[in-house]
Amino acid sequence: MTNLRVKHVAIVGASSQIGQALLPLLADAGYASYCIGREDRRAVKNITTYVFDESHLLFDPPLESVDTVISLAPLPSIQVVVKMAQLLGAKRIIAFGSTGKFSKIDSTSAIERDFVLQQDLAEKTFVDQCETLGIGWTLFRPTMIYGADADLNVSFIKSIIRRFRFFPIPIGANGLRQPVHVDDLAIACVLALGCEVTLNKAYNLGGGEVLSYKTLVSKIFQSEGMRPLLIPIPKSLFLLLIAIAQKFSKASFVRKEMVDRMFKDLTLDHHAAKDDFGYAPSPFCLNRKASNQNPFL
Repeated sequence: MTNLRVKHVAIVGASSQIGQALLPLLADAGYASYCIGREDRRAVKNITTYVFDESHLLFDPPLESVDTVISLAPLPSIQVVVKMAQLLGAKRIIAFGSTGKFSKIDSTSAIERDFVLQQDLAEKTFVDQCETLGIGWTLFRPTMIYGADADLNVSFIKSIIRRFRFFPIPIGANGLRQPVHVDDLAIACVLALGCEVTLNKAYNLGGGEVLSYKTLVSKIFQSEGMRPLLIPIPKSLFLLLIAIAQKFSKASFVRKEMVDRMFKDLTLDHHAAKDDFGYAPSPFCLNRKASNQNPFL
């Protein structure tokens, strides 16, 4: 496995849930990090944030060059990221997409079908522009992300459990899930940084444990120190509860298509990542200890 000589890394979206885990890993692994963000997000853990002025192609404060750009921003914004990388003389970009492009492809929701189209277009744009400019690219597609209390899956389930002390679940909803911790995604970035074999490849990144939907919910109960209390109800009644929940802002994102996916297996093979750069995600655990989070210390 050939190593690339990388010292200076720019991070787009460092204030994201993956970014919060990535910054300390990069520092401990000896990389110099530069956070690129918006004007209203200058402060990221007391690290200087460089604001990119797209109209004038300038950074404030000035930033001259980096070896690699890691983009944690939504993939449809990748054109701007590629432009940044070109200006900074970066030789490669690591970007994040989503395995939702596979799981939502047959969705009855126009919103979700548009999401799939946007992801497909963004992936093609990413590859085409990088290859035109001679920039190496690596694309990560994670499964269900958790671990920073900022996701719309595990954190939402946790909020329901905390509030009601039980969780209603549609009868027969036992689809498989493969949640991946933000720490494992951050580690994947650092492992891939200096690894030449990861250039110009896309990887699906899942967690280290496959769980049925019921088991996932039960483990979230246990992480809260509570005995699992799942209330099986007919799917039609569950959909009615969803319709009521949508009237509240905190649950406005919930759609019937999400309920349909509770019955489906949403797992993907990540052996290519394991073979190429040693990706080894941990089993599902909401209470990970800090001592286990950083293999680069």
